[in-house]
Amino acid sequence: MPKSKSKSFEENLNRLEEIVRQLEDGSAPLEESMKLFREGTALAASCGKLLDEAELEIVKLTKGPEGTIVEAPFEHEDLT
Repeated sequence: MPKSKSKSFEENLNRLEEIVRQLEDGSAPLEESMKLFREGTALAASCGKLLDEAELEIVKLTKGPEGTIVEAPFEHEDLT
């Protein structure tokens, strides 16, 4: 499978769900099932990485009372 532009989290997740359905169906030959499994594990890793990156953007680091760095949840500002 040639690598083109990076796919979005949603695209990767949709493809992963499609692969899971195909594997659960059990009708694919072993060789095809192994190919799907390899693709699925790569997609799961990619989704995990994208989620980790998103979490890092959402969590802001602030200094605690002792001067140590603590994580504070992102506070959404209502712009309406």
